Amino acid sequence: MAKQTRKQNNIKHGTIELVLLLLLQNGQKYGYQLAQELEEISDGNYELKEATMYPTLYRLTQNGYLDSEQRKVGVRRTRVYYVITDEGYRYLTNLKEEYTLITGAIDKIMEYTADNQNGGENIGAESST
Repeated sequence: MAKQTRKQNNIKHGTIELVLLLLLQNGQKYGYQLAQELEEISDGNYELKEATMYPTLYRLTQNGYLDSEQRKVGVRRTRVYYVITDEGYRYLTNLKEEYTLITGAIDKIMEYTADNQNGGENIGAESST
């Protein structure tokens, strides 16, 4: 099972900024809230651990894509709320375009290899004749 988790994390790794920004485009949220929404919306298939999420949120903030605000909650707790900036919206638009292009290309590759898997010709065979 560990190998399957590793594969899922490998693909997920390239989408973390995208999904965080997608959730934040609907309004400010704090880290735990983001993690819970991701898990809920994805039916548990997109789990984001704190050790990955918070450094990503910090990096997005440092790059000017997010603003953050600390708010006191209760006597001793503080929550950091994140909100997407104008630059963050532009970055999100670029990420969505890139994601669409890449997933479209992967879909084509998957279709091609599925069509050619059962005895069909492949590119490598053509070059050896």
